[in-house]
Amino acid sequence: MKPTTKFAEDTAEAFAADFLEQVIDSQVFIGAYIEQVLAKRANLIFQYVEDDSYYGVAIKHMSGEEFIALNSYQPLRMRYFTAAHELWHLSEASEWQVDGFDHERAADRFAAAIMLPKGTTKEVWEKLKDGYDTKSAIIYLADMAQVPYISVVRRLRELNYRFADLSEQEADWREERNRLGIAPSPLDQAQRFDSFVAYEQVVVKAVEEERLTRLNAANKLSVYRPDLAKTLQEDEISRLQEDVPHD
Repeated sequence: MKPTTKFAEDTAEAFAADFLEQVIDSQVFIGAYIEQVLAKRANLIFQYVEDDSYYGVAIKHMSGEEFIALNSYQPLRMRYFTAAHELWHLSEASEWQVDGFDHERAADRFAAAIMLPKGTTKEVWEKLKDGYDTKSAIIYLADMAQVPYISVVRRLRELNYRFADLSEQEADWREERNRLGIAPSPLDQAQRFDSFVAYEQVVVKAVEEERLTRLNAANKLSVYRPDLAKTLQEDEISRLQEDVPHD
């Protein structure tokens, strides 16, 4: 491992421990609650984009407002992990401009440390591995923490457990689950929906404070809220017509 990678991972681990202490002050699996935590720190947007390679993104609006977009096309367990990953990009540490600092690697480690806290993960893993074969135990731990299977494999390796011949492909683990006869999990399914309420509120507020014209606002909302965009456009046209001098 490169020294810069280790520095990024150690830094992320420390930030995650501090974050968990502030947010929940308890060594439990945070699971789906991570989205509520994220929503308190940024404007949360859900998009349904049929792209296997798109998970989410952090965006800063020209107003200074911060947005996190999550792809609801991804299975729930992947979506929750992505939410934790994006939290890193809202942290003070994400502003660091240190040469060679790998922020994406730090974000992944931060997410793993939040979703799979060191102490709890070790404690639960020790009990599971005594009662089940390794692959079943990994699947059960992934379900409890509501994280991707591959995140469990990587996290256990980070915690100095050694395994051989374990896949790091999520699809392989779903097949393994079926082969082992473990009941299907809704966490392996996507929950299709779009929600742009946070973005809509910021744009409408900008119009109210006259930082944005209605026409510009309509353009920004045309994809997400076409009905509201149409209303804003009609309001602006009416206002312009009223301003036209009459003979």
